Amino acid sequence: MISWQTQGLIVLCGLGGIHALGLAAAVIARLSVGSRCQTFSQNLFLVCLAIVGGATIVALGLWPPCWLASGATLCVMVLTATSDFGRSHRAPIV
Repeated sequence: MISWQTQGLIVLCGLGGIHALGLAAAVIARLSVGSRCQTFSQNLFLVCLAIVGGATIVALGLWPPCWLASGATLCVMVLTATSDFGRSHRAPIV
């Protein structure tokens, strides 16, 4: 039988891995804009977004601070994927 401390460590490591995967998918989706693999990376991002969203729902029933990290990861993923960091696409100031 696994102790509750070991189970907690496994859950936290699993959530950490899910968060890292989600953030990596957001960065890949952002960097792939205009390339041949844009569609694949966007689909990967959407799958990872669903996984992190599911992890957030599961984390609500776990230890209370767990959901906060999952929710923050969701926010950072969305902001990373939708932000436009290019200066050449900005409208001129009138």
